[in-house]
Order: sequence, then structure tokens, then C-alpha cells
Amino acid sequence: MSNLTDEYRINIINNVSSQINRYLTLFIFLFGIIGSLLNLVVLSQPVLRGNPCVVYFLASSAFSLGILLVGLPSRIISGLIGTDPTNTNSWFCKFRLFFLYSFRTTSAWLIVFAAFDRWCSSNRKVYQRRFSSCQIAYRSILIIYSLSFILWFEGFFCYEANLTTAPVKCYAIPSILMLIFGSLTIRNINQIRRAIEPFVARISTISHTSRTPRSLVRRSESSLTRMLLFQVCLLTVCSIPQAMHQFYLTFTIDVQKSPLRLAIENFIVNLNFSLTYIGNGMAFYIYTLNGTVFRQTLIRLINRCSLIHLARATKKNYFCRVVRLFFSLSRCEHIRLASIHSCFTHRLHNFNKL
Repeated sequence: MSNLTDEYRINIINNVSSQINRYLTLFIFLFGIIGSLLNLVVLSQPVLRGNPCVVYFLASSAFSLGILLVGLPSRIISGLIGTDPTNTNSWFCKFRLFFLYSFRTTSAWLIVFAAFDRWCSSNRKVYQRRFSSCQIAYRSILIIYSLSFILWFEGFFCYEANLTTAPVKCYAIPSILMLIFGSLTIRNINQIRRAIEPFVARISTISHTSRTPRSLVRRSESSLTRMLLFQVCLLTVCSIPQAMHQFYLTFTIDVQKSPLRLAIENFIVNLNFSLTYIGNGMAFYIYTLNGTVFRQTLIRLINRCSLIHLARATKKNYFCRVVRLFFSLSRCEHIRLASIHSCFTHRLHNFNKL
């Protein structure tokens, strides 16, 4: 009786896990792709691109798009047909893991550097504010990108498809990195909060003549900081469960587990991975809800596209009107000339008779 009960529970858990891969993953994929593409369009606008924090956001959005494109299709296929290609093809598994974790590492560290940029830009010391520049942002992106790919190159040697007995050191690295990302983002949140107070106090002492442009800068900086804080909180909340579960898997890798326990662990893995993809795919909606500058830029972009479409439609309409008017005038002119020519010919014929 106990075996039948366990088998029934295993079937239910596996079915729920399959439904998560089928529907939740597809939902995250569609909305994440749309949001990441809109992020790239909005953040690349000239009005925002001159800010180093926006440069980090733009690069992070590009790598988040790569995470969704590399990580989610195989999970969607697994939910639809019940078989994950990464569990059977070793090289496909290695390439997917290499690009997925290198993109994820790069994206997370870019947010950390964006937090560091916010702290530098709001600092009282001039030499620390110099670290907040687009040139340093571009260099940092290149360095982070290179180091992440070098770091995760070990995946070609440490990971295999359907591997059950791997060295602990190969599985410990992702857990350590995820915890480092979480601790660094939390630390940077505290630093940003402490740095905002002197920044606001310094802005409030500006003279009345320059208050209007300064207030715009202040609102822009405050909006970017708010966007960053919400994204850091989302990434931290979505990453901590997977990091804890990776530690659990690392320390229980040699433990003999029952089928029910394996089914529960598989369900938790699917749920945790879905949470991490939510953190990478929902940035656009966070920016739209909490970033005033981002939202205003998005609205202006939508209005501009609408005006361009309306202008093209109006121009096409106007062209059609001109063409129709031209042909109608030509027809009238042709009829008028024909009648004049007929009248002149008739009169000339009568004159010759005389």
C-alpha cells in the first residue's frame, strides 16, 4: 500500500513539474523576450545612453536576452514532449551550460557594477565620482564578459549529461558565485541608501537660478537608483533558493535517495530555475513600473512611432488624393480641349463654305 501511495505521489509531482516546464516557462519566455527587446530599444535612446548606469542596464538586458534564448527552449521542449535534449546529448548540454552560466554571471555582475556606479556618482569625494563614467562602464563590461567566459570554460570538463556522481568542486562553484552575487547586491543596496542622503542634501543647497535643471538631474538619478534597487531585490530573491538548493545537492550527492525524494528534488529544481529566469526576464516591467525616466522615454518612443506611422499613412493618403485629383483634372482638361477643338473645327468648316 505504501508503494502505491508513493507511486501516486511521484506521478502527481512529476505531472506538476511537467506543467511548470510547459506553461510557466513558456510564459516567462514570451514576456521575457518582449521585455528584453523593449529594454534594448528604450535604453539605447540618446537621452538615456549617456548615463553610465544605463550603459550597465543596457548590457545586462542584452545578456538577459541571451539567457532566455539559451536556457528556456530546451525546458519548453521538455515540457511539450517529456524529454530534455540536454539530458541525452553531452555536447549540447555542455554548450548550453557554458553560455547559460557565463551569460548569467555577466548579467549579475553588471548589476553589481551598476550599484557601484550609483554609489560613486552620489559620493562626496571627487576622485570617487570619477569612477562613474561611460568609458569606465565600457571597459568594465568587456572585462566582466571575458572573465565570465574564462571562468565557466571548466563546464566543458566538469559537467556531463545526466551526471549523477561528479566531483563536489565542480558543483560548488555555481553555489559560491550565486551567494557572492547575493551578498554583493545586498551590500551595495545598503551603500546606496547611505549615499543617497548626502547626495540629496548637496542638491538642496543649489541656488535658485539653476534649480530647474538640477531638479531634473536629481529626479533622473533618483529614478535610476530606484530601478536598480528593485532589480537587485528581485535578482536576490530569485537567486537565493537555487543557491541553497545547489548547496543541498552538493552535500547530499552521495546519499542514497528514494524515488519520491528524487521526484521532490526534481520539482524543486524546476521551480528554482523558473524563479531565476523570472529575475532575468522581468527587468523591463520593473523599469516601467518604478522608473519615471524609463517610463517617460518609453512613452515618447511610442508616441514617436505612432506619429511616424500616422505621417506615413497621411502621406500615402495625401499622395492618393493628389493622384486622383490629377487624373480627374486631366480628364476634365482633355474633355474641355476636345470640345474646344470640335467647336473650332466646325466654325472653320462653315467659314470655308462662305
